[in-house]
Amino acid sequence: SNTLVTGMKYGMNVFGQDINPLSLLLSQVKTTYYLKEELDEAEARIINSINIDQSHFIEVTFPNIDKWFTKNVQIDLSKIFRAINKEPIIKIRKFFWVVLAEVIRLTSNDRTSTFKMHMRSLEDIRTREISVLKTFASVSKKNIKNISDYIAVLSLKGYIKEGKYLKETEVIWGDTNKEIRTTKSFNLLVTSPPYGDNQTTVTYGQFSYLPLQWIPVQDIDNDIDLNYLENTQIIDTRSLGGQIKSNINNIEDIIFSKSRTLKRFVTQFKDAERKKAEKVTRFIYDLDKSIDNMLPKMEKGSFMVWTIGNRNVNKQMVHNDLILRELFASKGVNIFTDLEREILSKRMPGRNNFSETMSKEKILIFKI
Repeated sequence: SNTLVTGMKYGMNVFGQDINPLSLLLSQVKTTYYLKEELDEAEARIINSINIDQSHFIEVTFPNIDKWFTKNVQIDLSKIFRAINKEPIIKIRKFFWVVLAEVIRLTSNDRTSTFKMHMRSLEDIRTREISVLKTFASVSKKNIKNISDYIAVLSLKGYIKEGKYLKETEVIWGDTNKEIRTTKSFNLLVTSPPYGDNQTTVTYGQFSYLPLQWIPVQDIDNDIDLNYLENTQIIDTRSLGGQIKSNINNIEDIIFSKSRTLKRFVTQFKDAERKKAEKVTRFIYDLDKSIDNMLPKMEKGSFMVWTIGNRNVNKQMVHNDLILRELFASKGVNIFTDLEREILSKRMPGRNNFSETMSKEKILIFKI
């Protein structure tokens, strides 16, 4: 979503698609024009509706709900859910579903220090003092301020006319591994794929699982064909490299011919380590298919900017940057330039099992 927002700050048409419905919702909200007054009024209505709601009915149910939320938290989240759901205008509902998603992150029994779902200790849950409703009010205030400040920047630059952004913005649900769901063509692509399959690197899907239980799918995108509430891993499984359907030998034949670096990396291992390295092969294979879907959408002379990091598997470095260069070279696309940057701290959990090995990211720019 940051890429889309930056594009808008430069007055560009922007298009994005994402397989994760929560990321999609966030991007939709960040690329929508809101009047501060309409958000302030909606916030007052919603908070009033919550305050007069005496019901103890819990609006959602899913496996282990009592593990992830105390009863009181479930009751309060349900009050917020009902209040948002009453709002007649979908863009207002979307804005406050994003607020609710953050409230859920802060009030669930899930530890916020890691991407993987990991329950707090019972003692911690028992002694923790949290007010769901106070948290909602403070997150809402902060989000309204942030989006109003951002829209003020767009207005100042002359990109807002008659209550809307001058250029086109479109953010839709889609699986890049299958298709880019637009007939448009582009002169700039900016992307940062994961550094490996989500299950063994950063489990964005798990991270989104609890908020998505409380947000109606029809308020995000009617085209979502992923039953993402099925289990905690489904989004990660459907992301790049997550599916284990195809025969590994067929995949290796195809992808090793495109990347010598990948072949060298994988074939150094045997037995269990080789099995582990297969996940890297599947991920790169899916990444390659995604590139094949992107290239026809790029105009002649356009640029593709890829931010990629290297990671460790079996105590050996996977050189994703070299592999990506080789994939593009196999399609007749050469590197225009490359840069290196320190990994910027993301507003996400602080720890995961590969963060220590990664301090730098490469930015590879290809010219079509």
